[in-house]
Parts: sequence; structure tokens; C-alpha cells
Amino acid sequence: MTRPMEIPVIDLSGLNGGGEERSRTMAQLHEACKDWGFFWVENHGVEAALMDEVKRFVYRHYEDHLEGKFYASDVAKSLPADGNEPSDKVDWETTYFIQHHPKTNVGNFPEITTPTRETLDAYITQMVSLAERLGECMSLSLGLPGGHVAGTFAPPFVGTKFAMYPSCPRPELVWGLRAHTDAGGIILLLQDDAVGGLEFLKGGAEWVPVGPTEGGRLFVNIGDQVEVISGGAYRSVVHRVAAGNEGRRLSVATFYNPGPDAVVAPARETAAALEYPGSYRFGDYLEYYQGTKFGDKDARFQAVKKLLG
Repeated sequence: MTRPMEIPVIDLSGLNGGGEERSRTMAQLHEACKDWGFFWVENHGVEAALMDEVKRFVYRHYEDHLEGKFYASDVAKSLPADGNEPSDKVDWETTYFIQHHPKTNVGNFPEITTPTRETLDAYITQMVSLAERLGECMSLSLGLPGGHVAGTFAPPFVGTKFAMYPSCPRPELVWGLRAHTDAGGIILLLQDDAVGGLEFLKGGAEWVPVGPTEGGRLFVNIGDQVEVISGGAYRSVVHRVAAGNEGRRLSVATFYNPGPDAVVAPARETAAALEYPGSYRFGDYLEYYQGTKFGDKDARFQAVKKLLG
């Protein structure tokens, strides 16, 4: 059952203050990472004009290059048929992935104009700064050196999944995106400002809907590697996207992940941390994750511990 809950909203301007204000903001961030694994941030340093430009680009690109292809696909054409059973094998979404760092693959998208590429570069520069700032705060809140997360990830892999969830004629039969956790580190989401659908499983028991964006906020969630590094103090959370028939939904998720050769392990040897794998290459974890993305996360950790850690 889905019911409304008050997802934490953290005003990052408090990090710029001294003493009590900064301590209070750090404590709010720590509690959100520990108790929720997902939260909103505001006053985050990413310019509103850039976010608006990115959203306009995603809508235009979808309308010009993706919408017709999606509705002509076998998935879209077969879904409305009478007698169909719910499917757990497909996702009602159309996506593409642009890698930014350490190398870019934007050249694979010749339809993206030079001015748009420059906008995306500026946007990603600010998103990386935000991810690094959050990583520093997480490290310090865990009692680690401020550069621990960034140092573990170095050189980080940064990429963005651009997704549209088209209006669905039979939303009871399919998910926009099936339930999963994210493989990587810190995920920054530019959310739709009109259409909802994203849901997170808080405490392994209650699905919490993430409503449309308000006031230029960004949404943040923690990936599997932050859970491992923290020894389970911060947990990656299962989430999904419900299909809907009340309009298309935009999602621009930027992933600040370890590089493929980065070695990940719990930062400290505690009883809880010993339940996690380590030390392993993130690239090896990611390869295993590809076949288990929609499976049980804890089982994946144990399998990776046996195989790699």
C-alpha cells in the first residue's frame, strides 16, 4: 500500500554557515542517509536556468526522436490487448545514457546540437560539484576523512540516464521501471515537476511516493557502494516507477559512481561491516549486478562477497 510520508528536505545553504547551523545541517543529512536513504535537497548550487534548459532538451528530444518509435514498439502495441497478464519482464520507459566522465560518448548522439552539449556540460559540472559535496558530508558524518568517498571512487564515473515514461493505456499491467536498487554511489535526480510515479520502499515495508518537484529541488538517493563503504550505516533503498495514464513523466538521473577499477570495501571492520563484500573492483560488481538488478540486494551482496570479496 502507498501512503504519503514527509520525505526529508535538506537546505544545503546551512553548510555554508558556521558552528551550530552547519552542525545542524550535517546532522539532518546524516539522519536522512541513515533512516531513509533518499531525500530532497534545496539551495544545492545547481542553477535553476540550467535545470530548465535540460528539461526542455529532454522533452524536445523525446518528441523528435523517441516517442513515435516507442509507441510503434512491440511492447507498446501488445500491451492494450484484452486478456493480458501483468508483466514483470519489461519496463514502460524509453531511455538513453550519456557518459560524461572520465570520457564522454555524446558524439554517439549527432542530433544533439553544440549549444545543447554546452548546456549539458555546464549542468553536469554543477551536478558533480554537488555530488562531491554530499560525498564529503557523508564521509565526515561517518567519522571518516572528508575525502574518503571521493577517494574511493577516484577517478569517478559520471553518467546520466535520460528517461521518459510515456502515458500508458494499461498501467495495471506493467511497471514504468521494476523495483531495484542502484549499483553505484550517489544518484542525483532531476524530477518531473508535474507527473509523479517514483516510489521508494522505506524500511523494507512501506512504499513512499515521491511527488513532483517543488521549488527547484533535486532528489538524492544512495547506491549500493555507499552502503558497502558505510558498512550498512547508510543503505541503498529499493525503488520503482509506476506506469501511469495521466501524462508522460520526465526523469534525468545523474550517477556519481566509482570508476570501474576503483576498489570498494567497508571503511571500518565492524560486526556489521563484516557482512559486506570487500575488497573488490567496482567493474566486477557492476558486471554481476547487470544480471541481478531486479533481484534481492542482500543476496547479491552475499554472492559478490563469495565471488569477489
